[in-house]
Amino acid sequence: MSLFVASGLVKRFGGLLATGGVDLTVEPGEIHALIGPNGAGKSTLVNLISGMLAPDAGKLALDGVDLTGLPPHWRVRAGLSRCFQVTSVFARDTVRDNLLLAAQAHAGSSFHCLGQRDREAALLAVAHELAETVGLGDALDRVAGTLPHGAQRKLDVALALAARPKLLLLDEPMAGMGPEDSLQMVALINRLRERTAILLIEHDMDAVFQLADRISVLVAGRVLTSGDAAHVKAHPEVQSVYLGTEEHA
Repeated sequence: MSLFVASGLVKRFGGLLATGGVDLTVEPGEIHALIGPNGAGKSTLVNLISGMLAPDAGKLALDGVDLTGLPPHWRVRAGLSRCFQVTSVFARDTVRDNLLLAAQAHAGSSFHCLGQRDREAALLAVAHELAETVGLGDALDRVAGTLPHGAQRKLDVALALAARPKLLLLDEPMAGMGPEDSLQMVALINRLRERTAILLIEHDMDAVFQLADRISVLVAGRVLTSGDAAHVKAHPEVQSVYLGTEEHA
């Protein structure tokens, strides 16, 4: 059984069909990339999966749990976590406090007490482990808003990981990054497959082809094809519609 299943997802905005019966699966430990040209319906699909939008038809399930009618916070509890295109961190707080707050929110054990959260050894251990996981172990005392863009994106990933997701949605994690930061993010995502399945939405095709076990190509709200990198590269309609090779320019 697939870890995550989206079946027949339909979303209309007035007369516009944004997704037209999308079927998508993610397997345990898999990095599944979702690609497509601008306007293909990728953002709509991700918003349907994360609960920001309600589908007009179709179903969603994660590890056997029906997500279709659940609000976003209940989907997080069910094991679905998301990083958005725009980095979302607590800019005035330190990296440590960002991670402590995320760990506290998901631990469900700290809001009832009056003691300072940084006295709780278990939460501190989680915060430090998350920082080490994303390569920010030496930046715990830095104010998050002063970090360079690449480091803030890493922190955003760490905040999502605090929920211990079964499936992590990464929405254009390389957006706005230079070559060095992109390489570091690719390496981080590759390591994360050991702890969670990933649905990756990304325009950086080099990163997609390096990372993805499977790639689904979305065009005009429908999955055109799905397969490994070799299959997608060789697909004539993908070359024409998305990759823009000379033969199909």
